[in-house]
Amino acid sequence: MAKRAPNAGEQQLKRRVQQTCEEDRAWLMTRQPFTARLMMQLNLIAVVDDRLPTAGTDGEAVFVNAEFMASRSDADRRFILAHEVWHCALGHHRRELGREPERWNHACDYEINALLKGLLGHCPDDALYHADFTGQSAEQIYARLSTSSRPPRGQTLDVHDLIGALSGTGEVNDPDFTPRPVSADNARRWQQRLIATAQQTERQDGKGSLPAHIRTLVEGLRRPEVPWQQVLAAFIQNTLGGSRRWLPPSRRHVYQGLYLPSLRSQTLSLAVALDTSGSCQRDLPHFLSELAGILGACDRVRLDVLEFDAQVARRTTLDESELYRLHQWECHGGGGSDIRPVFTVLETTPPDVLVAFTDGHIDALKSDPGYPVLWCLTPKGQKPTAWGDMAVLVESHVD
Repeated sequence: MAKRAPNAGEQQLKRRVQQTCEEDRAWLMTRQPFTARLMMQLNLIAVVDDRLPTAGTDGEAVFVNAEFMASRSDADRRFILAHEVWHCALGHHRRELGREPERWNHACDYEINALLKGLLGHCPDDALYHADFTGQSAEQIYARLSTSSRPPRGQTLDVHDLIGALSGTGEVNDPDFTPRPVSADNARRWQQRLIATAQQTERQDGKGSLPAHIRTLVEGLRRPEVPWQQVLAAFIQNTLGGSRRWLPPSRRHVYQGLYLPSLRSQTLSLAVALDTSGSCQRDLPHFLSELAGILGACDRVRLDVLEFDAQVARRTTLDESELYRLHQWECHGGGGSDIRPVFTVLETTPPDVLVAFTDGHIDALKSDPGYPVLWCLTPKGQKPTAWGDMAVLVESHVD
């Protein structure tokens, strides 16, 4: 199919929609100044391009398909523009951490759309929205989507991978559609912009002028807690990186200043001990789903999964082609929690790293086994030893 630039009529539509979107930004300044101030950090670019059917952002510009935006109501159009701004402000690109892309995109849209429903009092009828997700992070929503068999309510109203969209097909290719790859520096700048905009809003409009959920987001950036997924990824990299040759990772496994590179010449040998006690079962799918995503950055993996109660109830070995099994894992075991048999089993073939998922209420060794151990604890768990590193899961379920 021969490619062409927008014709005269399409160029006229672009100019009209461009002007309308600029007016929408001014409208938001009077109704939602916090979002509008963030939007001022982005260029608004209307295009007519078959590769971009809706809208999207690369952290530097918001690209909107003029025909799509012209078909939406005033309220929908303003919502979509604000939606793109909050993708940047919430740092969704850097937070993917190797998760399944489509499910992660849905989780991000659910997070933003619930937030904007509260800010604007409106959400498009065909957008992804569920009242149950109000106030939850994309990570929490992703965990719930991972264990749900229900289809999504609504659809995505934007394109999340603009660089991938450039390789799409279609007759009309607009030369103004020029997205750039999202960089770690760009993600950090957006964190700083969110904090600075909050400070500006409070100075101009007074203390307490920020909505409660935005204040919580900003305070989280001012006093950041490192996500447990990032702790695990960094733990593996720091443990093995000094003695092995790492090659560049795929782009989707790069996030804010942290890389979990692909390992092509050797196999990562990782043991995972799973506490099968009842108090751990609710958070187990979340843990295993995240683990599978993180290990997906490694080219070759030997994963030794040991389920334990008072003894090792089951031992399973997976390679990189079988990591998908972690998403449907069902544990065997029952009463009692004693991880010492796990270390006994591993004495003959010590792993590079042991990650132990537990609530911490277990019997454990008094001294470390001679290889790195990361205790990955349930939200209210406690570290069972004085040795080893620790990461704590966030709450991921709502009763």
